[in-house]
Amino acid sequence: MITKEQIREYITQLGVCSVGFTHPGPFERLEKVLDERRSSGYLSGFEKGSLQERCCPCVHYDWVRSIIAVAYPYALYQNMQTMGLNGTISGSATGEDYHRLLKSKLEQSAGYISERVEGFRYAIMVDTGPLADREVACRSGIGWYGKNCSIITPSSGSGVFLGEMLTNLELEPDSPLEGDCGRCTRCIENCPTGALVKPYTLDARKCISFLTQKRGVIPREIRGKMGTSVYGCDRCLLSCPHNSSSSLCKGEENSVGLEELVNMDRTEFDRRYRHSALGWRGLNLLKRNAVIALGNLGDKKGLGALKTALEHPSPTIRGHAAWAVGQIDGERAREMLTESLDCEKNEYVLKEVKAALEGLAQS
Repeated sequence: MITKEQIREYITQLGVCSVGFTHPGPFERLEKVLDERRSSGYLSGFEKGSLQERCCPCVHYDWVRSIIAVAYPYALYQNMQTMGLNGTISGSATGEDYHRLLKSKLEQSAGYISERVEGFRYAIMVDTGPLADREVACRSGIGWYGKNCSIITPSSGSGVFLGEMLTNLELEPDSPLEGDCGRCTRCIENCPTGALVKPYTLDARKCISFLTQKRGVIPREIRGKMGTSVYGCDRCLLSCPHNSSSSLCKGEENSVGLEELVNMDRTEFDRRYRHSALGWRGLNLLKRNAVIALGNLGDKKGLGALKTALEHPSPTIRGHAAWAVGQIDGERAREMLTESLDCEKNEYVLKEVKAALEGLAQS
């Protein structure tokens, strides 16, 4: 047989900062919240599964008797404003892909339990299934919901990856933690797009983290608010007092060269990023984000890379590149857009080019 404390001790030794246990009953609070957000149009569209599948663990496996939830810390970098023609990526996307990293630790933990419990059954989810990771974490006592809708853990703040192991073990649930943000609203005040519409409510469609992973066209009115974000956004986390300044990183691991990314081919992209969280969204999406970042930097040194982007096979990249060129005043910018206007055939891109030229004419 095995005890909760033996499991907790083993998993903690793997570098996990928090381990909690909960029952597999329905998440009744979450069901109400998700229904309200769906009615308000706040869901991103990335959500997997039906409302029932997200809120009822037993829907997935009828043998589930308890859930082991874990939180694993990741680095938060202070240098959101970059020097030169560089963009930023979220600390969650630096290093090895967290899906693989945390899953491997949970698999290792399952092996440890299997050696001690005959007939042990389990299933692992790390942002890979319909079950809501944050709700599992909250009910298991790993942390509590902050006003930024992230789980705040006592030891590592809200810079954590979440995952869970559904098991057939009869384990006593932990109690949820009592915690709140008090009067603090820094995360809401520091959200550039107003995605945090009020405490504990996120309009995912405006969230920069979502937008940098969403395919297609980014609305013009939002592009200028994205700053130099190429993948993800940690602004609400960096502003949170629970993520103490002593734990924030000051390195450059979250910095990426924008010119290099715009000019990168798929072979080089796969070599660098196939084992990271960036790899799953693909090169063209990151190129689109890079040209937006170049436009927001407004540096004429970026026009060479934007010239390349204006000639890219993807209309999405060309259209965003036209917008970016329009953010950089000067004769060369006008010449580039005029040349594009003469040879471009795609209607969407032509609208972007004309809008950029009109903006320059008024500046």
